[in-house]
Amino acid sequence: MTQSKLDANNENIAAGSKASVQSYRAKAYQLLEGHSDISIVAKSINLFLIILIITNVIAAIFESEPSYHDKYLHQFALFEFISLSIFCGEYFLRLWCCVEAKEAEELSNSKARFSYVFTPIALIDLIAILPFLIAMFFSIDLRSLRLIRVLRLLKLTHYFKGFNIFISVIAKELKSITAAMMVMVFLIVIAASLMHTVEGHIQPETFGSILHSLWWSVVTMTTVGYGDVVPVTGLGKVIATVIMLIGVGLVALPAGMLAARFGEELRERKENLDVQIKEALTDGYIAQQEYQDLARLADKLEIDQEDLQRSIALLKQENHKEKCPHCGK
Repeated sequence: MTQSKLDANNENIAAGSKASVQSYRAKAYQLLEGHSDISIVAKSINLFLIILIITNVIAAIFESEPSYHDKYLHQFALFEFISLSIFCGEYFLRLWCCVEAKEAEELSNSKARFSYVFTPIALIDLIAILPFLIAMFFSIDLRSLRLIRVLRLLKLTHYFKGFNIFISVIAKELKSITAAMMVMVFLIVIAASLMHTVEGHIQPETFGSILHSLWWSVVTMTTVGYGDVVPVTGLGKVIATVIMLIGVGLVALPAGMLAARFGEELRERKENLDVQIKEALTDGYIAQQEYQDLARLADKLEIDQEDLQRSIALLKQENHKEKCPHCGK
């Protein structure tokens, strides 16, 4: 066999090996990041990871009780080791196959992975395995990292896509919410200063300084009203009444902003999906590939498959009504 044939054969083997790796990587991506056409295997994997996350948090809660911790010390340690091993494997597997995402098509593998590491969802996964990474380099009691273990609940955002719309709404309304919160902080400081001036000489233990008065101001402004600190002078009660009345409207303002934005976000996503459905119906029917693309888009937009089918049915009816009964145009 000539050298050129050997080189060609080696190139074919390398190409086949590369294609095989890409195929496995694509399958791994579908299993971990599966869409609306997700397989039973992928559903089983997702269900297992959801149960593992929840049981981890339950274990962390029970381990905080000294009697349970002392009695089941070895069982807790073994369960934590197994869980961390699985979470580490999941993290690095996601890091390996993240290059299969559509967002990474125009990026090199290294750049795609580097970008993925700093995405919110990847940072949450990193938090989940942080106790293991810290224990590798530092001698530390894992009980002191219990808060990080409880934060594994955030990993559920992988499997319940509805969380994404909440994050999207928060991001879009961040400036407005920040402005409302800043106004609230200003009023809290002003109220604390007023109460210190009016009540400070009468109740020095609670209103003796602006710093001490902040607790009362926050509790009153948010209309929680614990009643552990109250004004006793007439002027102080008048100021408290005004602060409470202002707080009723001001505290509800961010909630109103978020509620309005949620409605707008859902409407925009529905309109976006309807536009794509109308494009697919330009020839009068939706092909299998077109339906799969619509299903993926609906999954990405956190729209239920039932809503997708309902929208398709309604738009089909509208499409038929718009056609001439004689010529079909």
